Amino acid sequence: MKRILAAAAMMAALVAPAASQMSQGNQKTPLDLQYERERQDQQANERAYNDQMKRLKSQAPTTAKTDPWAGVRPPSEPTNAKR
Repeated sequence: MKRILAAAAMMAALVAPAASQMSQGNQKTPLDLQYERERQDQQANERAYNDQMKRLKSQAPTTAKTDPWAGVRPPSEPTNAKR
């Protein structure tokens, strides 16, 4: 009987420090805080991107026609000119 009582006391003595080191309630680990911060940053970036896309879509498209090869081609002749 003494052995069982001693074993129970020893188990209680070993379990108490481990129980006190367990996380207590709502405390977050530094890694959880980092993940939460990264998630918030990502959501803010996505929100800013979507807002910018909405602004660009709402702007009227440019109607000016540009010719990127204009410097390479010879100047165009009038359409009424005889060939």
